Amino acid sequence: MTALFAGLTTLDVLHRLDHVPDPSLKVTSTDFTMAAGGPATNAAVTYAALCAASRVLSAPVGEAGAASGTPLSSADAPTLLTALGEGPVAAFLAADLAAAGVRVVDATAPAASPASREPAVSSIIEHPSGRMVASTNARLDADAGRIAGDLPERVGAVLIDGHNPALAHVALTLGVPEVDGEDPFAPLEARPPHPRILDGGSWKDWLTPLLGFVDIAVVSEDFAPPLMARPDGSQVAEFLRGFGITRTVRTRGDRSVQYWWDGDSGEVPVEAVPDASTLGAGDAFHGAFAWAIERGGDADPERLIRFASSVAAVSVSSFGTRQWLASPALAELVRG
Repeated sequence: MTALFAGLTTLDVLHRLDHVPDPSLKVTSTDFTMAAGGPATNAAVTYAALCAASRVLSAPVGEAGAASGTPLSSADAPTLLTALGEGPVAAFLAADLAAAGVRVVDATAPAASPASREPAVSSIIEHPSGRMVASTNARLDADAGRIAGDLPERVGAVLIDGHNPALAHVALTLGVPEVDGEDPFAPLEARPPHPRILDGGSWKDWLTPLLGFVDIAVVSEDFAPPLMARPDGSQVAEFLRGFGITRTVRTRGDRSVQYWWDGDSGEVPVEAVPDASTLGAGDAFHGAFAWAIERGGDADPERLIRFASSVAAVSVSSFGTRQWLASPALAELVRG
């Protein structure tokens, strides 16, 4: 079984400082890393790491070490549907994702100018008082039609981050049975055999026609639908219920995670992590959530949330978006 992730890929260039920078002075970072980033991308990397941890646990005695050093098989590797771009930066992103165990389906559209196919770059400086981010244009044009035959025929879960509506629509309609073309609501009522998850980090104007295809919404506190300047969680859940989404999870940083799940609601506390490096924490939560729900965890939202929150806690315990993937804590979470 595998999962399909659809959305944004960027090059994240990260520096860490031990002090708040003076804008008039050149500073030297205390740590540095460079990796493929973006919400769906980081979620796919998290999913791949959990698959690797699971594979090590299931390997025969004496073969676990070998299993941990081998790439994921094509049957296990998550698929990332994205617009990767072209050029040396895109080549780096492809190599980084391959090393992480993620299969990429690149839907980059042809363009008149090579510059318009260059991947987005995010420069991020993390310091004791917060984070500074500068980014180029985040979304490349995608041609969804050219990759239809490259998608997996069967998946256990689909997750979209909504950054590219064309790719999101392809992912959300994967596996939907053919329906009567005369009924405009038939595609929305037809359901594939797998859950479809929205990573709602923030509201995007093109989300409205996609929401009817979503089964589970995992949103952040920054997710504010139209005409809702500062909505509370119940208002967001009610808005999404109007599109048929009866399962909503709302993360709130280091505060408890809220959920509204098939008529039930509640909160799940999250683990406090000292000196947390929070970049990509939400993405790790989403990737772990997809991994867990694919493995039959949809009956108990609190168990799903506890697992995803625990994985996110591991992700913020070290700098950047890659160091934590080798943590032995992942295997303990998978085992538990």
